[in-house]
Amino acid sequence: MLHYSCDMCKRPIDICCEPRHVVKIDVFQAIDDSSDECGGSDDEFDHLDDVQDLLQRIDEQELEMLEEEVTRTLRFDLCDECRRTFLKNPLGGKSSKSLNFSNN
Repeated sequence: MLHYSCDMCKRPIDICCEPRHVVKIDVFQAIDDSSDECGGSDDEFDHLDDVQDLLQRIDEQELEMLEEEVTRTLRFDLCDECRRTFLKNPLGGKSSKSLNFSNN
């Protein structure tokens, strides 16, 4: 039997008695098709030639390192309580709530 633990609180998750949630995050560089923002048009560039030149210059080890830098997939197991906490603030930014203290 597989044993799971929550990646946030590190508590073991008993899959017989409680739900286990999986969070998957894909991080990759966005490629925008609109070339007007960059001041040129796609007609000016032959992208296939650029890719071919790049592949000829890169050996297999460098290609793996480049792929790891450009694309990353993360996977986390969460218990039910940590799932609720994660969904309230998925990027982990500071809370927008401000506390007002008296001038005592």
